[in-house]
Amino acid sequence: MIILSLSCLPFVSSAQKVKRKGEPVKRELKREEAARYQISQLNGKWQEIKRESVESKKSVDFTDSLVMIFRDNSVTIKDITSMRMTMNGEAEIETPDMLYAAGDEYRILFLDAQKLIIRDDSITRELEKRETLSYEQYGKDLIRKDSITEPVITDMHTLKGNWFIYNRKAEPGTVGGNTALLKSLEINTVNDDGIAFGKVQYYVSGITKSADCQLVTQQGKIKIITERDSWTFSIYKADGKEFIFGEKGKLVYFAKIL
Repeated sequence: MIILSLSCLPFVSSAQKVKRKGEPVKRELKREEAARYQISQLNGKWQEIKRESVESKKSVDFTDSLVMIFRDNSVTIKDITSMRMTMNGEAEIETPDMLYAAGDEYRILFLDAQKLIIRDDSITRELEKRETLSYEQYGKDLIRKDSITEPVITDMHTLKGNWFIYNRKAEPGTVGGNTALLKSLEINTVNDDGIAFGKVQYYVSGITKSADCQLVTQQGKIKIITERDSWTFSIYKADGKEFIFGEKGKLVYFAKIL
């Protein structure tokens, strides 16, 4: 019989650490990052002035400037080209820099008293704070009806640019439910023959349409030609800043360059 002494057994209790009841447990606390911006900083009217592709970092041409109007925790979002109310809802900022505006999500890259830069998945937009938005100012700049005189002869190069139609004057009975009404006109290039190429946006019966077009001017008139439709208008003013065209006594368009 072999009798083992307790002294021969390995003594391991000194190598084990037993945590006593009531001993505080050390926890690694995660500090939540504070919000960099407050929703109150956005109060007011903001209009998009620059647009850049997130992927290419290159500037993007646009005519549908984004307009955001913040009132405390609510926001109205408009498309300046169509001037339809696209969204109207709540606005909030989640830490540290995420802006939620009427269901849309943006990351705020920069914000001060006059400039806001936001980014979504594909586009970075720079917005400028304004007392008066472009379309509001256009309404104040309306030319009196009696200032429209005789058609003027103009060169197509003078009309090159993106034109936003801010007002129309129509005599009663001249515009019906099926009348195509222009909303914007984009004139991009002019060839050696004086033929211009661009895009026209218009709506019929409340439906907005957009089409590539060719444009020519002759003897105080402009003709806009798409694959399916065409219009011929007299030109009443074309100075590079304001473009007034249409048919006097029926329907006249007032446009400003964006």
